[in-house]
Amino acid sequence: MKTYWFAFNEKSEIVVEKKAEGGYRIPFAETVPFAIKSETITLPELNGCPAKAVSIDGELPSTLEFSGLRDSYVKLPFDEYYAAGKAAELINFHTNIRFCSHCGKEMEKKTDISRVCTGCGREIWAPVQPAIIVLVSRDKDEVLLARAKNFRRPYYGLIAGFVETGESIEETVRREVMEETGLKIKNIRYYKSQPWPYPNNLMLGFFAEYESGEIKVQEEELLDCRWFNRHAMPEIPGKLSMARMLLDEWLSWEK
Repeated sequence: MKTYWFAFNEKSEIVVEKKAEGGYRIPFAETVPFAIKSETITLPELNGCPAKAVSIDGELPSTLEFSGLRDSYVKLPFDEYYAAGKAAELINFHTNIRFCSHCGKEMEKKTDISRVCTGCGREIWAPVQPAIIVLVSRDKDEVLLARAKNFRRPYYGLIAGFVETGESIEETVRREVMEETGLKIKNIRYYKSQPWPYPNNLMLGFFAEYESGEIKVQEEELLDCRWFNRHAMPEIPGKLSMARMLLDEWLSWEK
């Protein structure tokens, strides 16, 4: 039976197949079209067909090529890109978690989403790190945008950060905004979530409103942070990201 093969090299690049009629897809074949160097991980079915994740080594056939996972968003059908994210996270998990943090013995695959220690029997599961991202608005037409030091392009995005031990999601939203900008916010409202496999995050999107304070940029993480009017926006993140989803939703409220 034909199977979707989600294959990654040591650089975490994914194999894509160039279709004769143009565009790309995940390799879809009855037999493995490359040399596998890892155990096969079974993924949820895709379009009613089996799907597998593997690590590979060696040369690719001429019809195949490597792509960065993030870059594959604009190449692959969305359902294939979405499945590729899960595949990448599981490959990363099974490749990198080699020794038990409790006793130091070797870990081995137990299930597609877990590993077990060969010494003490401790079982662990593929981790997911929750993170928040929040669009803060002021009045009707202003939005708080920040330019982070780690952005690849000179665009402005939203305030984001990881959930810390012992805090609620809402507390994380308030803390991150205060830490990075010095502002107090109110009326926090959940929008939606998004798997973010770079490498193992779950992005939780929120809207919030400005309450008080003056912007004080956290210079360790941000290059700039300011209010922008909806009619004079800077360059913003691409449609792949939760930041863009939040911004597009907010911009649509004027209509």
